Formats: sequence, structure tokens, C-alpha cells
Amino acid sequence: MSSQLKIGDKIRFLNAEGGGRVLRIEGKIAYVEDQDGFEIPTPVSECVVVGEKAGFIPAYTPPVISSRNSKTADDTQNEKPVVESVGTEIVETPDDLIMPTYRSTVPMLRNDQLNVYLAFLPVDETKLGQEPYESYLINDSNYMLSFSYMSKDGDGWRLRAAGVLEANSKIFMDEFSSSELNDLEDVALSLLTFKQNERFELKPALTVEIRLDITRFFKLHAFQENVFFDEGAIVYPVVEKDKAFKSVIVTSDDLQEAMNAKVHLDSKRSKKPQAARRKKIDAPIEIDLHAHELLETTAGMEPKDILDYQINYFHKVLEEHKKDKGCKIVFIHGKGEGVLRKAIEKELKHKYKNYSFQDASFREYGFGATMVTIR
Repeated sequence: MSSQLKIGDKIRFLNAEGGGRVLRIEGKIAYVEDQDGFEIPTPVSECVVVGEKAGFIPAYTPPVISSRNSKTADDTQNEKPVVESVGTEIVETPDDLIMPTYRSTVPMLRNDQLNVYLAFLPVDETKLGQEPYESYLINDSNYMLSFSYMSKDGDGWRLRAAGVLEANSKIFMDEFSSSELNDLEDVALSLLTFKQNERFELKPALTVEIRLDITRFFKLHAFQENVFFDEGAIVYPVVEKDKAFKSVIVTSDDLQEAMNAKVHLDSKRSKKPQAARRKKIDAPIEIDLHAHELLETTAGMEPKDILDYQINYFHKVLEEHKKDKGCKIVFIHGKGEGVLRKAIEKELKHKYKNYSFQDASFREYGFGATMVTIR
């Protein structure tokens, strides 16, 4: 069995499909070559020696994460996510509390309590660990946020993203591969709140440290349904109701509330007519990219033809305003299946890297608009 494991043994996995031949053993980890020639790191305790004539089901090849420290795979699996605020002791937090399915946080008219979340999405959920991931910062309040997003680097910190996030909105921060996950075990956010052109209550500046459970990034069920994205996401609370998130003593009532945190949008809100938009001197330019707004008719056009026309119009608008530094343009694309939104984001990430972009105000545009700032 696993206690007698040696190099060259033919094994099958104890708690997963597949198996192969042991190439080498390092500590508690055996490196197993499957029938396709892929090397799979597996805990020795999960290996069962079989006879030469025994067969096994081909194994799924999990992603290999390079480690900068001496932690074993067993140690990483047993780690629990930990969140702390500056000046507080790091305390372990149960998974059910750190990763609830969130209640609806559609902004209210006077949502002056600060609610901030850090979210992670896979670029392709069918290829976890093989395709990159994206990180987003979500601002569910009426305050604007000046933010700095950092990851631990040895005894110090390394800046990953910084900027200003509009009220009731979210912003793309960075893209990273699975090989960079070990660099993201400990991240931090520094936040400063303010409002423009109106009086507001002063809130203290915050720096919140969060310890991520990187093993969750390889589990499809960890990317849960939420109110901020069409896709499943891992969402960490940073600030809720003006308080930096940190571990507390958990009661049975707290656990029940966390388990039932997922709430559907209030039916009255869905029926409430959209408030009239106030026009300000510095209001952003609004461009409606819906096909019925751009074209007199779509008769005879394929979906791809319509999408190409919308993207070409998007390029035309940005070209017209490329010299207007600081200009904000809201492209209204609707929610739908997200095809146009994803196409716009792809163009911005690859052809307009010097421009910043984020979701336009939830309150003003729902979830169907992207705001671009010319830099």
C-alpha cells in the first residue's frame, strides 16, 4: 500500500479516477506519470499499489502549482482562509463564513454604508488551472474609492493595481495564471472614500489584509452564483457596513444566516421604474450600442454581422475622443448573454491598454454598461 510505495510502482489513486507509474517521491508527495505521459503530483497516502496486469481509469491531470516555500500539498489542502484587518490578530475563519453566496446588494438611494468585495473569476471555467483568472474590486456604496491592491512579497508588499472606482460599480484589476497563485496567498487593499461635488460623511482610511485559500481556484463549485457577475465567482468581503471584515466568534445563528445569505432581488425593485438620469456638467458621454439604436434594420444580417458593426462603432467612438484626456464614455450594451460586453472588454484589454474601464454605475445602468476613461 502507500506505506510501501517506491519508485517504479504501478498505482491507482485512492480518492480519484486514474493512476500510473511512480517516477519519484519527494517527502509526502509522489510524482505519478499517467498513460498520456503527464506527471501528476499526488499525496503518498492517496496512492494504492496495484499489480502489473491491473488496469485503471485514465486520470484527470490537475494543474501543477510551483511553491516558494516548504508547505506540502497536504498542508495547503488543510489551510483555511483567513482575513484580518490591520492591527488585529489573524484568526482562522470557517469556509461557510468567508465564502457565502451573497445577498442581493443592488444599491439603495442612500447607500452610504461602505460595502466592498474582492472577486475572482476564471477566464474559462472548463479549464481551471490551465487558463488565467481575473480579479475585480466591487464597490457597493455611494462613495467613490481610491484603492491600492497589493500582494505579499517576502517581508514587503508588491502593488498589483491602483486607481479610482466609481460608486456602485466594479472594476477589473489584473489577470494572473495558476502559476502565480502562490504569490496571492496574502493580499491587501488600501481604501480611501470620497464623493465629488457634494458634501459627505468622512470615513477612515482602511487597509485590510486577506489570506486566500488558493486550492479553491481549482474547484469548480467554489465559483458560486452571485449578484455581481453573470458567471460564478469567488467573492471575498473586504468591508461590510463600514466595518473591515475580520473573524469573530461564530454562533449557530451566525452560521445559519451565512448559509441563507443568498437572497433573490426584491420583486418591488425589479418593477420600480428607472430613475431619471440627472445631467451634470461633467456627466459621461452615453453611447447605446444596442442594434436597434445603431441600425435602421437588421434584416438579412447574421448575429456575427451585427456584432462586428457594434464593435466597429465602438472603435469609431474611441477614435473620435482619443485626444479628450479624462473623458468618460459609457457604452450601453445590455446584459443579455454577455457576448457584446465580453467583446468590448477584449478590445479594451488588448487594443486600449492605456485606457481604464469598469462597470458603469449599478444604480444608473443596472448591469448592462461599461464606462471607459480616456487616458
